[in-house]
Amino acid sequence: MRLSAQALQAAAQRLASHRAAVAERWLQGLEGLPEPPEPDLRRYCTRGVDALLEMMARGDVAELLADEAAQAEAILASGGTLQARFRAGRMMERALLAVLIESSPDGAGCLEAALGLHELGERRLEVMLRAQQDLLDHGVDAAEEQAAQVAERARELKGMNETLRRTQAQSQHRAGLIEMLSAAVHRIAGVLDPDRLMQEAAEVIQARLNHTYVAVVVLDDEGVLVGRWSGRSGVGRRSAGRAQGPAGGVIGRTLRKRAPQVVRDVDRDPDYFPDVPGTRSEMAVPLLEDGEAIGAIDFQSEEADAFGLDAVAVGETLAEFLVQALRNARLFQETRRKEAGSA
Repeated sequence: MRLSAQALQAAAQRLASHRAAVAERWLQGLEGLPEPPEPDLRRYCTRGVDALLEMMARGDVAELLADEAAQAEAILASGGTLQARFRAGRMMERALLAVLIESSPDGAGCLEAALGLHELGERRLEVMLRAQQDLLDHGVDAAEEQAAQVAERARELKGMNETLRRTQAQSQHRAGLIEMLSAAVHRIAGVLDPDRLMQEAAEVIQARLNHTYVAVVVLDDEGVLVGRWSGRSGVGRRSAGRAQGPAGGVIGRTLRKRAPQVVRDVDRDPDYFPDVPGTRSEMAVPLLEDGEAIGAIDFQSEEADAFGLDAVAVGETLAEFLVQALRNARLFQETRRKEAGSA
């Protein structure tokens, strides 16, 4: 894929007024790392976002990648490794993508910018790997007494190369996730009936990602989950319909913890409730309104370990959009009822 300066400029323009949001989301991801890139993470995130968006706005891809190479070389020259920087870069990419989608509620024009951000992440990773390879080559040629250190660096490079190969294999999947987000936004942005909104959201997600089963559910006044679902042919008697039941299983845990729950193997999870035959892995993402869990999006797959970090990030972004769409639908319904009552 060719890295487009125009796509990066478009992304920078959309994100220019959301720098603080990007830095805050990136900071939340970095706080869980065992080896943070710098002690002052907030300053690190603010400075990094500002510098990246300024270079993106100029469309100077060469300068941006040269800066990444210089920083990678400085870390390696001081005897450090690039593992922490690699993880931080991936989390920054997810933060940029999430805020980009959130700042484009109609989905219009954000796909090209999102793909540009993804390709930029790939190129930055290549630059780090090239710096690592150059250092290893120099070390091998330098002296025999450095053989032990070179061997360790080679093992590190091998691990990073394996990560790169896995990342490249996931590129098409990531593009599919981005396209699904755009399609979902376009399809449900104007829907003002809550049941229809949940049904269409479940259908577009299931169709785009080809999961076994996708449900969008909310808690009613009595604490019962109600919503809509969509599944592959053969899942239940129909491929779509109304969902209703107690807030139990993996979804119940998601609501209690108010955080995404990923089950790599349902046979090993004590909370899993076998409501969809053939399911091997499950992911539930909460719908959070003012900090409270009002419902969830439930994804189930016939494949084991089907949901990675990218799926969680996209699920959270989609959940935020759905909460806003459901709020708008409820307000519209309440307004119509008041108008009908006063007529």
